[in-house]
Amino acid sequence: MEAVKLQRSALAMLAILVVLGVGVYLLQSKNPATPENATVYVLSAPPGDVRRIDVTASAGSTAFERLDPVGWKFADSGVQADTSRVDSVVNRLAMLRSNSKVLGTVPDLSAYGLDPPAASAVLTMKDGTTHRVLIGKETVNNANYYALVEEFGVLHTINTLIEGDVQKLVSDPPVPTPTAGPSASSSPTGATVTPTPEGLGTPTPTIGLPLPSVP
Repeated sequence: MEAVKLQRSALAMLAILVVLGVGVYLLQSKNPATPENATVYVLSAPPGDVRRIDVTASAGSTAFERLDPVGWKFADSGVQADTSRVDSVVNRLAMLRSNSKVLGTVPDLSAYGLDPPAASAVLTMKDGTTHRVLIGKETVNNANYYALVEEFGVLHTINTLIEGDVQKLVSDPPVPTPTAGPSASSSPTGATVTPTPEGLGTPTPTIGLPLPSVP
């Protein structure tokens, strides 16, 4: 009898361990642990799928639409924009890296400068969906800015450079640098240059002198 009791106890313990093991497995599969030093994103969207970006900053607002096959234009005027600058902002906002997660939910957005935000950007994707990124005030040590994606509501800190570049899309519009044209002639108006035979020095300009008469 004692052997039977011991056997039943062992089987019961084994059953409990199996149930616990299955429970741990299911929990980990639903909530996988984030690997150490893994990149955390405030927003993770394909940058190439962004068709339009609307920016609101302290200096006002602006918007850009993607050109096919490459480039961006100002949405209001249709004038081509500096592709590298707009691409830089779009790429970093679409794949917005978090320096740290602060809060899962934010009871008071104004406490972090997010209501109203210091700057915001709405990314419109090719399927018509939108993502609104809010950028708030600087952290106490001035090393980061508070930010969240409106649809998620999770508060993060982000690099200060992205906030500055978003602001500059409005305060310093990304107009392409014009290419330099052919340089103007350095000869004064009305001057003619008399060619000099090779090896006898530089040509001597004569200004306003009549040509010699030929008998």
